[in-house]
Amino acid sequence: MAEKKEYRIKVQGQLISVTEEVYFTYYRMKRRELHLEEKDTAHGVFYYSALDTEETNGEDAIPDLTSPRVEDMVMDKLVAEKLHQCLSQLAKEEQELIFTLFFQNKSEHQLAAETGIPRMTIHDRKVKILRTLKKLMEK
Repeated sequence: MAEKKEYRIKVQGQLISVTEEVYFTYYRMKRRELHLEEKDTAHGVFYYSALDTEETNGEDAIPDLTSPRVEDMVMDKLVAEKLHQCLSQLAKEEQELIFTLFFQNKSEHQLAAETGIPRMTIHDRKVKILRTLKKLMEK
C-alpha cells in the first residue's frame, strides 16, 4: 500500500504539517510573490524598506507632504504676532472696523446696514486701514 505523502511548510523557522491543498496554495503564492519581485527589479522599482536599518525604518525617509512644514508654521506665527502688534497701533475705531470685517466675517453691506454708515465709506476706510497696516508690516 502506498504511503500517504506528508506536506510541510516552513513557518517561523519550523516545519509544520499541512494538507495538500494548503501546501500547493502556499507555494503558488510564494512563486507569484517571487515573480512580482523579479518583475519589479526588472522595471527598476525601488522599495523604501530597502533603506531599513536596525535604528530606522526606510519609510521614515518619505517626506510628509500633507503636514505643514515647521518652517512655515514658525513664519505664520511670526507674521501673526507682527500683525497683532501693527493692529494695536491703529486707532480704536480702525481696530473695531478690521475686527468686525475680518475676525467676525461680516460683509461691508451687513456693517453698513447695522451702523447706518454708507457701504462705500466703510469700504474706503477699510482700504485706507489696510494700506496703513501694510506699511506697518513692512517696517
